[in-house]
Amino acid sequence: MPRTEQTNTAERILEVAQDLIQRRGYNAISFEDIAKKVGIKKPSIVHHYASKAALGRAVVRRYRSNFSSMLDDIARDPEKTAADALAFYFVPYLDFGATKDKICLCGALSGEFMALPKTMQTEVAAFFQDHQSWLEGILRRGRENKELQVVDEDPAAAAAWILDALHGSLIIKRATNDPGHVQRLVDSLKAKYIRSSSG
Repeated sequence: MPRTEQTNTAERILEVAQDLIQRRGYNAISFEDIAKKVGIKKPSIVHHYASKAALGRAVVRRYRSNFSSMLDDIARDPEKTAADALAFYFVPYLDFGATKDKICLCGALSGEFMALPKTMQTEVAAFFQDHQSWLEGILRRGRENKELQVVDEDPAAAAAWILDALHGSLIIKRATNDPGHVQRLVDSLKAKYIRSSSG
């Protein structure tokens, strides 16, 4: 069924709001900023999202859902190893690292967490819990199947360390404008956890 014009507008609002938050932060954007980029008037945003908090929550829920769907798909794919799944997990961070100022949506929001509406705080916290759990599951599977080099490490602690390192690297990349910063971290993570084909 083709998307209606209203659905297209609502999705476009979410896309633009997400991009702006990833570059500037939630508290630095307004309905006026979003409307200008979408090419609509401010009341049109209110028609779809009654408040900035409602819009922010919708942006994070959509981001969480899209990210989780991709991760769940690769984790369930019988043709993909735990090493394949972990390498896939690094790709979005490398993509963010290749931009000048863009970082993970929930990484951006965590920097202003205490100033966020409670509904957004809940969604952001759930994002990190989802990713911690997914990474832990992949690392456990990789250890059991001998697909990853996780021998002497607790998978939960390793998952937390990977998550912390990736998000920290994006923030440092933004501050230093070093396009290779995230790539170097990912190369180190791959060398640490992913067995070489000859290993």
